[in-house]
Amino acid sequence: MKVCLYLELESFMGVSGIGSALANQRKALELNGVEYTSDLKDDFDVFHVNVVGLKSLIEVRRMKDMGKKVVLHAHVTADDFRDSYRFSNDIAPYLRRYLTFYYNQADLVLCPSEYTKGVLRGYGVNTDITVISNGIDIDKFVYSADKRAVFREANSLEGMIPLNVGHLFMRKGLETFVNTAKSMEARRFMWIGKRYKNLEDPRVKKLIEEAPENVTFLINRVDDIVAAYSGSDVFFFPSCCENQGIVLLEASACKRPMLVRDTATYDGWLTDGVDCLKARTDEEFREKLKNLCEDKRLCKELGENAYKMSRGHSLQIIGGKLKAIYEDLARS
Repeated sequence: MKVCLYLELESFMGVSGIGSALANQRKALELNGVEYTSDLKDDFDVFHVNVVGLKSLIEVRRMKDMGKKVVLHAHVTADDFRDSYRFSNDIAPYLRRYLTFYYNQADLVLCPSEYTKGVLRGYGVNTDITVISNGIDIDKFVYSADKRAVFREANSLEGMIPLNVGHLFMRKGLETFVNTAKSMEARRFMWIGKRYKNLEDPRVKKLIEEAPENVTFLINRVDDIVAAYSGSDVFFFPSCCENQGIVLLEASACKRPMLVRDTATYDGWLTDGVDCLKARTDEEFREKLKNLCEDKRLCKELGENAYKMSRGHSLQIIGGKLKAIYEDLARS
């Protein structure tokens, strides 16, 4: 059996969560002895598509005509497209209609959470849907005291440092992040992520320009994201909407205590007070972050439990699940 893993505009999408998901799929299949290609001209049995572009749709229809089994990975919904780029909220209703049509072309839809499965069913996606984690490379994402020291020295960091990793979108909780930093002026906050100035929501520009001096935005990707996780002390992720959140798996694999927004996305795999803390309002975020920064025992406990949770998302496990999915699909 051979699989084609396809990502339209891979050179552009490589810096996104979808790009990380594709990299994880490749390694997961390698770990489980599944042959794969990215060449559409190769001979393969299953066509696994990771993005929702028009070229992808054309290729999906062509592959189905050739008798290939088609798997569409639902990394994108209209809900998590909102509050991202400029005009995204105006486009979202039309994107929802397209996604419903697009995902219904599949023999099987994969999505990273029960939450996303529910969203797709609500849209009217009626094809088979299987929930499978994006997974985490547990060999790569390992806490390092040496990397911590280097990162902290390079960025002149002292004390407990809250970190967020993600594109600079309103959806990612940028307003909450900035407001929390304003209320804790004595503490340094860091956000690592890409900024899309030409497509930027005006609210993002305003928040970045008016952010207090204790907020550092590292706009360009850091050379070693593991060093950033290791060099920080709390993973502060106030995102309002995610399909899973690969960065949460990365942070948990590095034993970082996590503070997240209390949304349905995390139901069933993140537990408040066990492997993370959850908050709903800016005030709750401020109080819980303050508690984390003052309680080293709580930080250690949450970080250790998050690490244990991440083991269940290893690429070895995810690759085994993908292999079984492909084999069942090919036999059908």
